[in-house]
Amino acid sequence: MFQWYLQSGTDSDVVISTRIRLTRNLEKYPFVNQSSSADSEKVMEATKEAINDLSYGLKVLELKNMDDITKLSLVEKHLISPEFALSKSDIGLLAINEDENICIMINEEDHIRIQVLSAGLELENSLNLAIEIDKLLGEKVEYAYNEKYGFLTACPTNCGTGLRASVMVHLPALFKTRKYQKSFRSCR
Repeated sequence: MFQWYLQSGTDSDVVISTRIRLTRNLEKYPFVNQSSSADSEKVMEATKEAINDLSYGLKVLELKNMDDITKLSLVEKHLISPEFALSKSDIGLLAINEDENICIMINEEDHIRIQVLSAGLELENSLNLAIEIDKLLGEKVEYAYNEKYGFLTACPTNCGTGLRASVMVHLPALFKTRKYQKSFRSCR
């Protein structure tokens, strides 16, 4: 088992991790914030079946069957959001591989949230893996897509590609010199 968070990667003295996230919704069902329990169950069944057909060693887990310590552990590893762990446990699924670098949340803010995580600065490799998973999953389920707006999501800022790429960096000198607020303002 080689969990990404126990590894070193490119520039890992500064870049702790890379995360690529793709957000998708299924065409036939209302978005999570508007769906009934029955709709959410159907989304879980459709995506569970599609995920089981993927070949990444993904294990599908129901959040309602997880204890709080396990959920907290997943939150601390940045594999699931705190909101998903707390408020969606009755309608949520999690598909995760043994290395914990691929994590797919079902019925979080959107129907499907594909995440690929890597140690260090690995944007291109992580993106390629996320796109590969997305393409294979998209062959099994029909995504909500609009020619003008792209992939439709619960949050308008995620519409289009549904892609978010981020890196977590370690910048201790900003806090030591108390320049972090000025730096954050400059980044905005």
